[in-house]
Amino acid sequence: MTSLTIATHPARRPAVRPAPRRVALARTICSEFTKVRSVRSTYWTLFLLVLTGVAWCVAYCLGTVHQWPHMSAQDRAGFDATQNSVIGLVMLGQLVIVVLGALMITSEYSTGTMRTSLTVMPRRGTLYAAKAVVFAAVSLVVSFATSFGTFFLGRALLASTHAPMSLSQPGVLRSLIVTSLYVEVCGLFAFGVGALVRNTAGALTLAYGCLALLPELIRALPEFLHNALMRWAPGGDALGVMTATLGGPRALLFSAWGELAVFAGYAAIVLAAGAVLFSRRDA
Repeated sequence: MTSLTIATHPARRPAVRPAPRRVALARTICSEFTKVRSVRSTYWTLFLLVLTGVAWCVAYCLGTVHQWPHMSAQDRAGFDATQNSVIGLVMLGQLVIVVLGALMITSEYSTGTMRTSLTVMPRRGTLYAAKAVVFAAVSLVVSFATSFGTFFLGRALLASTHAPMSLSQPGVLRSLIVTSLYVEVCGLFAFGVGALVRNTAGALTLAYGCLALLPELIRALPEFLHNALMRWAPGGDALGVMTATLGGPRALLFSAWGELAVFAGYAAIVLAAGAVLFSRRDA
């Protein structure tokens, strides 16, 4: 009598397909947003961003109200109420937002949680894009709210001077929008630098050097070099052009949108370089 032995093989499990890129990106964005709103540094940094813009506006506008009766007619005619209300957000806010931009990516390297993030989302490009999108969305909302908020605050504080200040005036809306976008670009620039160096102190040093020190070094160059390079320097004299609503274009500098485009180009290059290294290096 012959017995038949039937070999049994374990049933094959169907292969699990990875989620489509759009779905993976959406889920990763939700995850990164949860991370951002779960740490105190986000709230403190954004609070300081708003505080610096408002504090400058209050201090400058109240000082102007005090000096207004003693100002000459020429000084009153050349007073740019919009610029002086929002320029604090540009000059001081740029130094605050780079902290959040750098921490958005360097904090996970310092704590070692980047390995966990890459385990959950092994698509490095998707993870990098999600972090950038979340930071851009959060910082843009706050910078726009602060820019328009300081404008209306300045208009209320300067009401007794009767200085013209309305959104319908030429250049006012452009000034507020460019101010907000410039702060946003500063943060994205720091985010890209953070991806390159993977260290918070190093990222902040490089970002502050480019935004604050580089324009001063260019100003110290011989005149012919200064005149050739000043329009290409981030910050510096370009801040006045981007926030001004009175007067025409300044010699040796691009227009407000042109200066913003120059710095946005730098930020795009740094972000692209950061994405390449983020995809190739180990966590």
